[in-house]
Amino acid sequence: MAKTMSGPPQSALDLAEKNFRPAAVEADVYRWWEESGFFTPDEKKTKKPFVMMLPLPNITGDLHLGHALGFGGYEDLMARYHRMQGEPTLWMPGTDHAGIIAQVVVENELAKEGITRQQLGREKFLEEMWKWMDHYRPRIEKQLRMLGCSLDWSRPNFTMEPSKQRAVRTHFVRLFKKGHLYRADRIVHWCLKDQTTYSDLEVKHIERTDTLYYVRYPWAERMPAGTPDVVVATTRPETIVADVAVAVHPDDARWNEFVGKEVLVPAVERRVKIIADEAVDPNFGTGALKITPGHDQTDFEIGQRHGLPVLSVIDKRGMMTPAAGPLAGPDREAGRKMMVEKLRAAGLLVKEEPITHAIAVHDRCGTVDEPLVMKQWWVRMDRLAPPAIKAVREGRITILPKYQEKVYFNWMENIRDWPVSRQIWWGHSIPVWYCRDCDNVIVPDEDALDPTRCTRCRSDDIYQDPDVLDTWFSSGLWPFSTLGWPDHTPDLRRYYPGSVLETGYDILFFWVARMIMLGLEHMGEIPFDTVYLHGLVRVGTVKMSKSLGNVVSPVDFIEEYGADALRYALVHGIAMGADSQLSQNKLDHARNFANKIWNISRFVLKQIDEHPEAFKGHSADQRPDTKGEAARWILSRTEGAVAEATRLIDGYLFGEYLVALESFVWGELADMYVELAKASLRGADATEAVRTLAYALDRVIRLLHPSMPFITETIAVQLWKRTGKSNDVQSLVVSPWPKAGPRDLALEERFGAFIDVVRAIRNMRQEGGTDPSARVKVSLAGETAAVRDLVKQISELTHSEVSLGAGGEGAATVVRAIEIRLAFERDEAQDGARLQKDLEDARAMLERSRQLLAKPGFADKAPKDVVDKEKRKLKEREDRLKLLEAELTKRRG
Repeated sequence: MAKTMSGPPQSALDLAEKNFRPAAVEADVYRWWEESGFFTPDEKKTKKPFVMMLPLPNITGDLHLGHALGFGGYEDLMARYHRMQGEPTLWMPGTDHAGIIAQVVVENELAKEGITRQQLGREKFLEEMWKWMDHYRPRIEKQLRMLGCSLDWSRPNFTMEPSKQRAVRTHFVRLFKKGHLYRADRIVHWCLKDQTTYSDLEVKHIERTDTLYYVRYPWAERMPAGTPDVVVATTRPETIVADVAVAVHPDDARWNEFVGKEVLVPAVERRVKIIADEAVDPNFGTGALKITPGHDQTDFEIGQRHGLPVLSVIDKRGMMTPAAGPLAGPDREAGRKMMVEKLRAAGLLVKEEPITHAIAVHDRCGTVDEPLVMKQWWVRMDRLAPPAIKAVREGRITILPKYQEKVYFNWMENIRDWPVSRQIWWGHSIPVWYCRDCDNVIVPDEDALDPTRCTRCRSDDIYQDPDVLDTWFSSGLWPFSTLGWPDHTPDLRRYYPGSVLETGYDILFFWVARMIMLGLEHMGEIPFDTVYLHGLVRVGTVKMSKSLGNVVSPVDFIEEYGADALRYALVHGIAMGADSQLSQNKLDHARNFANKIWNISRFVLKQIDEHPEAFKGHSADQRPDTKGEAARWILSRTEGAVAEATRLIDGYLFGEYLVALESFVWGELADMYVELAKASLRGADATEAVRTLAYALDRVIRLLHPSMPFITETIAVQLWKRTGKSNDVQSLVVSPWPKAGPRDLALEERFGAFIDVVRAIRNMRQEGGTDPSARVKVSLAGETAAVRDLVKQISELTHSEVSLGAGGEGAATVVRAIEIRLAFERDEAQDGARLQKDLEDARAMLERSRQLLAKPGFADKAPKDVVDKEKRKLKEREDRLKLLEAELTKRRG
């Protein structure tokens, strides 16, 4: 590693180009931050720590834009904000071995060379897996640094490292000894391509049109004349040979009298009973359901309730087994065709019709699910789920957006036992051994050596379970295994439970729910008190996924636009939990905003260089004592921006936080105050103006730092080098978040009217196509008291000659209750249409004000200042409507 930097990098101190060039500073700035230890929580601070675990990225390739949104857009924003609030902040890094996903990706890579894992053998294949991990783990960590993620790199984590393998083994053994784990023959989802089981959560349903076959099951005994045929509708006739019953709904009057009677299974003529079960949908087909416990989840559950046998006629390769009798031999698709022909030849195929329905596929590869009954290890969810449901219902854990809590409850209250065995090679080995001589199941103690003999018969002919554990079985331990569990470490005592878990809503059940269950089970406490679920970044309408091969890497965007612009574009204006798409317009807008901030800083730093005496005994982060109205206004608005940014971040309204901050920076600081200050900088008020500019810039870069860390740090080190600051902290990373100071709301209201008038005049000039360099005549009438003393400033900012009083020339528009006339030639028809639209808008706004003030309880329950403000709005809107009506009447007359 290069020598640790003692101060800010020279590249950041020296950058003075017209536009901000991220590539010139980002790597140097990040290295300075990391080497200075800014990301490691200060153990000396007594405040409650802010703790957040990185949703460990899978080591299956590069990061994608979804990661950039979560890690750079939201999580780093929170980490930097809480660090600036003075909270010891631990944002824990780590990567996941990714189990089946990683194995599939590596197998696909090997397939390009014509190699299969079976050809390599388990040991050599695992060597290939480790090569992949060793290659991609540093790449992923590098990309996290490129994004600016302020992770505590002194605490690296990987789910397959020895300490995590010990944690997973302890986890398994403790669950087993408590009776939460069991091994049983139950129906599972089987992937014919990946040759492994997978959980309910890894099932994806896609719509497809198939054939629905109506099949007659002959009565086993002669029935009275007029007895209806038993006709069953199925899309899987190849499984008929595994039928063990026909079920009907107990309330279905069509079939009540036949419950207990027997029919013959077509092609094999097995006698099976008609049974009644509430799981049957009486509206599907004829209301009679073939029961095949060996190849259908619902049928398996019905079979368990009625004590039915299980017949399996399809194997793990999708081939029809000898148990399939006349269908034995071919694959399941060919078996289907054979069965249809047999049914047709026997006169048992009543009819065929197309059906569009949802079929289950493996979400990793899209292979159609094949339910099979297999002996697997299962976690009893009826024991783990209730405490996790209670934690959210009681409010100890809050899930945001709040509507996701309903989704959480719906899933958790209907949860099935979790199959955790996976028939793959990459992952945590199941710590269980079996005796070939006496069938004993051996689960050693937590830290015991692997057994060499059977604990029952002392035979040495034992073997370890060849399966591995579901990836989520290990990643569910993340909030505490990363802190040293199962040992009682200082980190575990200080940083558990955590604060926030931020991730995509698509893994609420995969990961979040399991962390809550396992945290309560092993630690006795919730793992975090807030879950923030962001939306997905989509390519078209499909989420990005490495296994789907539609990943868009953030690296190219960072190299072209910079990390700040990418982070900002991904979050700006996005509502909590909403899906989004990254567009060229969003990236251009973010880069333009970064350059606006940069240009403001260039202007302010230039003024500081020209007025160095202003900062003798005064620093940029000290609020100046000002007399001028414009300076007092921008200082008041700056404090308002501090209060609003703090409120929005505290409320997890990150998209709104950036919109509000941009509105202030661009619309008030840059467009208004910087222009107003130029005259003061040339006169006796220069010291006041330059101090005000420096203070506003200092506040802005602190407020923006959580989202745009690189540009704000670069500006900060240049600003503070010139002006100094009130503490000896070198970096924005560990600088204090601003506290909102006093405000002058009356002055803000006056300048609000001033800004509206300036914008209206600028818009009228643009719409009228006037030469930007030409001075135009403007008259103001109506309620002009708020802007009467600001006429000179309005003239300067709009390049116009402004007069007060009614009777001015030109077309009119109305803002608030101020009539604005601009003298230039306009298209009368267009102008009339504009006024008509303004009138309609004014009526709608007035109606909203009236409805709000008339709302029961508003005037009594709302704060007095809020009510008074709404009453003032009502008066302004009434006056505006009158002025617009008068103008339209005048034109029509």
